[in-house]
Amino acid sequence: MRSAGGCPTPRSNVYSEDAIGRFHGLRSELVHGRELRYFSSQWGQTLLETRLMGYDALVLGGDIILAPPPAPSVFLLESPAFLAAPGPPVFYNAAHSALSREEIVDGFHTERLRGLCNRADYVGVRTEYVRDALRELGCADKVEFCPDPTLSLDLHEVLRGVEVPRLKREKKILGLSVMAHFVEGIADAIAADANFLDEFDVWVYPYSRQYNHIEAVLRIQQKYGERFHYLERYQDPLATFALMAQFDASINDTYHGTIAALLAGIPFLVIDREDEVRSRSRNLLRLFSLEDRIVAARRHGLTDPADDALLLGDALVERWREPLKTLREQPRGDFSKDLGPVRAIIDAHFDRIARGIAASPSRTNTTPRTWARPA
Repeated sequence: MRSAGGCPTPRSNVYSEDAIGRFHGLRSELVHGRELRYFSSQWGQTLLETRLMGYDALVLGGDIILAPPPAPSVFLLESPAFLAAPGPPVFYNAAHSALSREEIVDGFHTERLRGLCNRADYVGVRTEYVRDALRELGCADKVEFCPDPTLSLDLHEVLRGVEVPRLKREKKILGLSVMAHFVEGIADAIAADANFLDEFDVWVYPYSRQYNHIEAVLRIQQKYGERFHYLERYQDPLATFALMAQFDASINDTYHGTIAALLAGIPFLVIDREDEVRSRSRNLLRLFSLEDRIVAARRHGLTDPADDALLLGDALVERWREPLKTLREQPRGDFSKDLGPVRAIIDAHFDRIARGIAASPSRTNTTPRTWARPA
């Protein structure tokens, strides 16, 4: 298919790595009119060498695209054939790494990451500390900071026509979705606060399959029964955003759950399991001066060891007393003014990718090709 000017009309195919599944070949699913093609971590290099190398350009993104092996890993770096090939060009769409600055600059994976930057035409990353660390590898002109592109969404536009359960509303609604490890202490603190329950109906719902949030829903349902309300199945990402748009407040432990609350303008708290420097949530909320919405959680010793005593029982209930009070006092907000500068950075990021694709030598060939955009 060609455009009126005689140039091939680009068609995007969307691929997504299944970080948990173990299978060969591709699996596909139709979501909101787009075909998503899934591949396992073990099959990534084969997919690259048998299919993706035939595209005009590759746009790669995700929270863990810069993660070291074991899987999920940067499968591009496992292919000498791809590293040595002149094309297709590679653009990184707001990628992230949980590696520290020291691990990136002078660690076991330093040369692999340097190879990634050398092979890429552009590397957009979603935290400034990763940007600064990758620039130390000698590719400063290629690496830029880009806040999560989800922040550019217009919720009213993107959620139009999305079907979602309508929540029973007798009071204001608090949405609660956190891992089972934390949820019981939070629910106990809410149940012990009569003033909070006078003001809010609490809906416990599963946000993330990755964090197995359904286990938390079932645990609280078994303990508290009709005192709370429950959704017992996962929604797709757009439906989850539409669900959260009905909330008057949110407690969540996911990065994109925090973004959904920001876009909806609702008061929120986020449990952060990452250390202060590498935390995606903290780097995100710093852009809006909202770090006070974070409730830090200990994970693998990365945060204050004093948290050890605050994970279970009465201590955790007491720990949540003040955050819940703060949540009740937070007004709904309109972050559109704060989102303006952030969205300008995101627009510049996508403009750079678009210019790079348009300038790709393969786009000037007479043989029609496609460009791939692995999610």
